[in-house]
Amino acid sequence: MKFEWNKELETGIPALDSHHQGIFDCINSFFQKCDEGGEVEEIVVLFDSLDSYTKKHFSYEENLQRYNNYPGLAEQQKQHALFLAELAELRRTLETTGPTRELSLIAKGKLIRWFSHHIKSIDKGFVDFLKAKQS
Repeated sequence: MKFEWNKELETGIPALDSHHQGIFDCINSFFQKCDEGGEVEEIVVLFDSLDSYTKKHFSYEENLQRYNNYPGLAEQQKQHALFLAELAELRRTLETTGPTRELSLIAKGKLIRWFSHHIKSIDKGFVDFLKAKQS
């Protein structure tokens, strides 16, 4: 199952959409290597890329919200921290069990569900705030 980008996930802010698509690409590369039974080392590298890219994106997004005095920043930070905790848990499992099919299925469920919900609700709330601020 591939994590596909679609119009419903677009925020209308090109930088955010580009970042989100980049995270989707990292997630899909990780899933693909796990499903193919790739070498542990290359799967860990892909996971580290996902983790690093996600942290950079979250920092960018939070700075943008801070700059715009977004009242939902604290909730955004809380949600980002929860996601990073999920990544840390998946990393521990990866280090313990290796890249199993079960890990791939668990990761797919958690990452896809979280990211889709986050973009459609939390991030779009920020976009709505920006639109209202500009009117």
